[in-house]
Amino acid sequence: MARNETIISVFVASPGDVIDERKALESIISELNRTWSRTLNLRLELIKWETDIHPSFGAYPQDVINKQLNDEYDVFIALFWSKVGSPTEIAESGTIEEFDRAYQKYQNDPKSVDIMVYFKDQAIPPSKMDFVQLQKLQSLKEKLGDKGGLYWPFDNTEDFETLIRGHLSRVAQSWAQKLISTEKVIIESVNDNQIFDNVIDASDDDYGLFDYIDIYEDRMSDMTSALELISDATVKIGTQFTRRTADIAELTSASADGSYDQKKTRKFIKLTSEDLTRYSEILNSQVSIATSSRTEAFDALSKGISISIELSAEEEGLEELKQSLSDMQLSANIARDGLSSFRESVADLPRLTIQINKAKRVVIRSLDSVLDEIRKTIQSAGYVLETIKKIEDEKI
Repeated sequence: MARNETIISVFVASPGDVIDERKALESIISELNRTWSRTLNLRLELIKWETDIHPSFGAYPQDVINKQLNDEYDVFIALFWSKVGSPTEIAESGTIEEFDRAYQKYQNDPKSVDIMVYFKDQAIPPSKMDFVQLQKLQSLKEKLGDKGGLYWPFDNTEDFETLIRGHLSRVAQSWAQKLISTEKVIIESVNDNQIFDNVIDASDDDYGLFDYIDIYEDRMSDMTSALELISDATVKIGTQFTRRTADIAELTSASADGSYDQKKTRKFIKLTSEDLTRYSEILNSQVSIATSSRTEAFDALSKGISISIELSAEEEGLEELKQSLSDMQLSANIARDGLSSFRESVADLPRLTIQINKAKRVVIRSLDSVLDEIRKTIQSAGYVLETIKKIEDEKI
């Protein structure tokens, strides 16, 4: 049977240093379309210069792209990392010129386009570092703020996938509400059984919100176990650390004649170094588990929310999920504060021997990895809570 679909055109603009994110965007859109085309009668159509622009002539190369696009898109996504790109006749770069046109379209009619700008925060390899370009990026961020724009940072491609999946879900939610208010779309009259009958018969496509929540809870359980092991190890090393440093301080305190037992002092320093090295090994093994578990957990959760755009505040289990995420943020903040304090204690260790200096460096690096993981967990939980609230607000 023929079906009517609303096509939402999504144009992605970027310099050439975010290829992975452009590929991820294409994959995410294909994934979301499998559900939305059948449950919301919506389909995202990705527009990019690689596939939608053909060779031609204009006043300058970017003008060719502008004429062929003709600003005929509903969503504009801009991605930046290490540069803004090469200048055009009228702008700092082709991407910025495309943004300027999208912003002008927004000014003419705020309802005509959704503009989403993202900046990748991943470390830039020295070979790609251009300080002039970095200054232009900073200037762009300031200009976005002056225009009243809110851009979104992300750490890596995996984080971008989670972000864009949720943000596009909001766009779809908004469009679904528009369609419902202007015409009686098919989804309004289709009952739950018909919806499920229409879903593509594939493994992921049979999953619903609470199936994904189950996956999320399983992976979060793995992550919690890893963080608990890190916490236990930190308590243990903290006790040993306090005892060792007290012993070293006592031994190195000058006696009446200014001497001390160097042999015993070196022994305690060696034991402290070994304690720190073992602690670092525990951190490294568990943080890798925590990272993979967090990634899978929030990926599942974002998928669940994205396919359950019609969720409401009354749905069973939703309030429990929100409370769970809030509790997680609170616990993660407490853990972060404790680990940050211990990191300072390790960093304050005096430079006594090469062995302990190396151990210090290794432990600080490991602690920084754990703290970064905790930061990402807090950020991911906050993002999901914000997404749920946004969808709930739009249904009021």
